[in-house]
Amino acid sequence: MSAVAPLLPVLREFLRREVRPLEIDAGHSIPPEVLRGLAELGLFGVTLPAAYGGAGCSAADAAQVVATLAERDRSVATTVGLHLGLGTRGLVAFGSRAQHERWLPKLALGDVIAAFATTEPQAGSDLSALSSLAQPSGDGLLLSGTKLFVTNGSLCSLLTVTASTPGLGGAARGTSLLLIEPGAPGVHRQPEERKLGLRGTSTTAFVFEGCALPVDALLGEAGRGAKYLQHVLSWGRLLLSAGCVGTARVALREALAWTHFRRQFRRALIAQEVVQQQLARAAAIAWAMEALVAQTAAAEGDDERLARSSISAKIFCSEGAGQVADLALQLFGGSGYIEDTGLALLVRDARVTRIFEGANDVLQTHAGLQELLSPRADAPPDELSPICEAVRAQRDALGDDGLKPGVRALRRSVDHHRLGRAVVWRDAAWAATTRARSQVELAAASLMRDLALEVARASSVLVVPPTLTAALLSGVLS
Repeated sequence: MSAVAPLLPVLREFLRREVRPLEIDAGHSIPPEVLRGLAELGLFGVTLPAAYGGAGCSAADAAQVVATLAERDRSVATTVGLHLGLGTRGLVAFGSRAQHERWLPKLALGDVIAAFATTEPQAGSDLSALSSLAQPSGDGLLLSGTKLFVTNGSLCSLLTVTASTPGLGGAARGTSLLLIEPGAPGVHRQPEERKLGLRGTSTTAFVFEGCALPVDALLGEAGRGAKYLQHVLSWGRLLLSAGCVGTARVALREALAWTHFRRQFRRALIAQEVVQQQLARAAAIAWAMEALVAQTAAAEGDDERLARSSISAKIFCSEGAGQVADLALQLFGGSGYIEDTGLALLVRDARVTRIFEGANDVLQTHAGLQELLSPRADAPPDELSPICEAVRAQRDALGDDGLKPGVRALRRSVDHHRLGRAVVWRDAAWAATTRARSQVELAAASLMRDLALEVARASSVLVVPPTLTAALLSGVLS
């Protein structure tokens, strides 16, 4: 049994009683009493070491907690999930004993909420373009730069920041992680952003101007930030994906209830074959999302496998949640477009998950290139053979030309993107197949294999010729 299983019924009752999603959305914040209640339940310490007051739970346990929160309210799930993932993971994994003793007890209690800052005005998914700079100054470091879209920005009392640290640790162009208190001199917290969704979360920018840091602000070894970042982002993507599972669950549940209730042309919507087909696909996708999150969480302790799986999970789950939520709204018809039903909120809250913690198109291209460089090595279930053969055919069609550096590789980025999509759906079908036990799960896995095969067998992608692209864009811009 999961370590958090006894907590989940208590958590669901708390959420039902205390959390009002539409009020949180309208008020653009989570009420302080809700945050205190979550802290009293121990949620801010779920993944923190027991030695410092946390529960010491696994990534799989944390994923269950975040999915449960997301079933009720995605802003609450994002606030807690960010704290457990991006916000504290670097400190837990790479912090010194002194850093642990100073911060972890307060973080576990929820007295301190954590945030993570890496996105910049000119550096989003391209982390090599970071311009925030921390340079040696006296006995410490001097930090300058700007960070955007920091979730938990106004709530946090501890901020992990990525910064370029050339020369530190022997790396000429090294990156490091820094622990910063937002109230320190030279740290300027900016006003709250106005957002399409996740309005209950706090999202701010930070400007660092001559921010003097002690040398013990460095997290782990100087210059190893890129390696650390892979670990931290993997945890962040896992918990983001878990939140998407919660969104898909509630959207599917609402859609099923509504289609049994709503009558059109003298019969229930669920009696319509088209609606049945749509809901069957949504159910298969929701099951595959859950299975892929579980598979990703099981990779805890193997950073390479976790990083790879978390990319597939992030892409598939963020897109899947959007599809299922959008279908639910569509089936509700005009009622779904009205905020009071909560369907519009689900759709708005889900949209950003395809953007943050790595934009999906960038990650999908990366997944395709990674499959070329290092194909997935573990043996697939027999039922996946046609899908794996279709992925292999795409990979073989690219050949060595897809790996050559420079302009020729850039010209194949569309093919890398297409291959990445096939890889993501293969991985989702793989997870669904290996975890299916019940009759319903086996049916969902079977449908997922059919859907994944359809994606993997796509033999071509529409590429607009450069001359036509130029003509269209010049016309639009004029």
